[in-house]
Amino acid sequence: MRGAFLVCRVGEKVPDALRKPLQLHRLFCVDHAPLVIGSFWNMNRQAGRAMLKRILGVVAVLVALAGLAYAQVFDEVAYGDHPKHRMDVYAPKGAENAPIVLMLHGGGWRGGNKRWPNVWFSKSRHFLSKGYVFVSTATRLMPDADPLEQVQDLARAMGYVQEHAAEWGGDPERIILMGHSSGAHVATLLGLQQDLLAENGLNRPLAIISLDTAALDVTARMQRAPRPWLTTVFGADEVLWKAASPSEYMDESDPPLLIVCSANRAWPCPTAEGFAKERANIGVLPVALDHRPINAHLGRKGGYTDTVDEWLAGVGVR
Repeated sequence: MRGAFLVCRVGEKVPDALRKPLQLHRLFCVDHAPLVIGSFWNMNRQAGRAMLKRILGVVAVLVALAGLAYAQVFDEVAYGDHPKHRMDVYAPKGAENAPIVLMLHGGGWRGGNKRWPNVWFSKSRHFLSKGYVFVSTATRLMPDADPLEQVQDLARAMGYVQEHAAEWGGDPERIILMGHSSGAHVATLLGLQQDLLAENGLNRPLAIISLDTAALDVTARMQRAPRPWLTTVFGADEVLWKAASPSEYMDESDPPLLIVCSANRAWPCPTAEGFAKERANIGVLPVALDHRPINAHLGRKGGYTDTVDEWLAGVGVR
């Protein structure tokens, strides 16, 4: 399914009555939008029609711009029966055997959305321009699914991508797992479990990119005065801590892993460097950005994105 973009202010709720006539494909909200729609549905008919013309004009421009960046968009693709088992696929026109980035959003294992602009917007534009297929996926969340069950969901999503890659011009043997925050934990936990991958008929990921997660070693984090929000996720179950720790699954057969960490905080990069110590297949990239911008800025022009591209090229992604 293809559609249009609508620009709005962050926090605005867009009613279905506006979404459906415009067949909106994306609601892209920014802090300083050129278009204010907050009072649209409270206007009289004449004012409403005038505003609708303005909206359609902006939408037309955005559709034209989007057409340059996204050759094909496959929207709300179902990889399972649960409503959260959905993914959005962005594929370059005419691609053949392209590498695929499979991206999982963050949100503390309880929230988040594959359609948040900081999850897909800059990354999809950038990776498509490089000839990649970009997939933004969702999984079930707590309380419906704990972190280990979210890993199973991501495995299911990866299996679907692997099976259908050729339909989008992708290579099923060149999938890069990526995630931010809790999504980085889930993606890393899947990518390092070679037995779990084999059980699900999955190829080893070509690479893993972890964007600023707090859960590389859950056991160590929980043993030293954990943040309350981590306690609500992992509780006091030491068996769960161990099972949910990517550090427990490290071995020489693992795919290359890049850990991007916030250099603006005291602990993320030292923790990542300790995790990567004496492991040649793990790279650590300190970035002078806070937690959320690390996600949003990947794909924008600059040294951060360039370094990630160089790392991917260095591990054989072409």
